[in-house]
Amino acid sequence: MEQDEANLAAWCDAMATLLDLPIAMGDRTMILANLRFIASQMKFLAEFPLDDYAEPANIFRA
Repeated sequence: MEQDEANLAAWCDAMATLLDLPIAMGDRTMILANLRFIASQMKFLAEFPLDDYAEPANIFRA
């Protein structure tokens, strides 16, 4: 769990540097909370069982 937190913090810092985006310490706390939430949702989706015959949804364009 601590490794996950360290990875999220490192990713946050790397993206801020890459995007040249200054992040205040108070904002960083909320960004990390959002990244934790997003990671939990991604894990839920990645573990969702799909049928072997599942097909991707259609793509509709305007």
